[in-house]
Amino acid sequence: MASGKLRVGMIGAGGISKIHCEGWAALPECELVAITDINHDAAAARAAEFKIDVVERKVADLLGRDDIDVVDIVTPNMFHKAQTIAALAAGKHVLCEKPLALTARDVDAMIAAAAKAKKKLMCAQHMRFQADSRAVKQYITKHSLGEIYYARAWYNRRRFLPCTPGFMYKRNSGGGCCIDVGVHVLDLTLHLMDNFEPVSVTGAMGTKLAKRPDSWSEWGQIDRKNIDVEDFAAGMIRFKNGAALSLECSFMLNMKPKGEFRVDLFGTEAGASWPECEVYDHTASDYVDTKISVRPSKAAPHHEEIRAFAQAVLTDSPVPVPPQQSRAVIAILEGLYKSQKTGKEVRL
Repeated sequence: MASGKLRVGMIGAGGISKIHCEGWAALPECELVAITDINHDAAAARAAEFKIDVVERKVADLLGRDDIDVVDIVTPNMFHKAQTIAALAAGKHVLCEKPLALTARDVDAMIAAAAKAKKKLMCAQHMRFQADSRAVKQYITKHSLGEIYYARAWYNRRRFLPCTPGFMYKRNSGGGCCIDVGVHVLDLTLHLMDNFEPVSVTGAMGTKLAKRPDSWSEWGQIDRKNIDVEDFAAGMIRFKNGAALSLECSFMLNMKPKGEFRVDLFGTEAGASWPECEVYDHTASDYVDTKISVRPSKAAPHHEEIRAFAQAVLTDSPVPVPPQQSRAVIAILEGLYKSQKTGKEVRL
């Protein structure tokens, strides 16, 4: 940090890169130095938009720069592991978009690379940084729900399948709704449960609607012939302490709302719901329900996660989303895919 600022290089210039660039640009202690993408024109356009001086043609060229402290990886899922390990080996701290990787073994390799390089690694799980998520977490940390023995997590959409190549084909994404949006609500739920010790998973998934001749998405044209990712997934997860979690996620589901995203926690002392931000308790003879008042944040959740990661680097403190917790998330999702393939419960 010779300039006195945390200098950032970005790998990827797709849609999510804009949100990340906005987050870095909002931090006076940080500076976007360089960007690269396989689509050079896209990288050049993003650079012009955010006044980034350097557009590199290759990832290796960006990683070889001495004026970069942090690498922000916002590429398709299949590239996360290799690019993260290369960035860490080059002596850079890494913020990587979700999912951190596609298998628990890959995450282990990334954690080992971070330890060897003595650099920080964090997965960009922005839902933890929403104002309502923070409010629920803070409340139930102070007012315990008791033993949280069961939870439900939903991330369902009606007709919102992402239609770009980075999402429709396994060669880029590694999977569909399970790995793309399931990862969001699963991470948030484990965070709220404070339980990152899954032991087994049973799952079911499929491409039930996307290939139909009458299928459509509000987000573009579906490649009905070649799409090979699931549009629906569900599973049951068991934990070391005996707790259980049911998970649902979808891009296309025949339901009334266009989107339904929620977490329900059930404890021995009380229950809680997100995003309602309510807690359900009782006395010896009556119900006691509490509404948590949420103060809205001026910054977007993605920007808050970037701010938190930057502060962890600048102050040499632990990252707020430890990669070991991201490993538990990926182990569950990997298990869901294995369970669908084998038709059996998978031990993690």
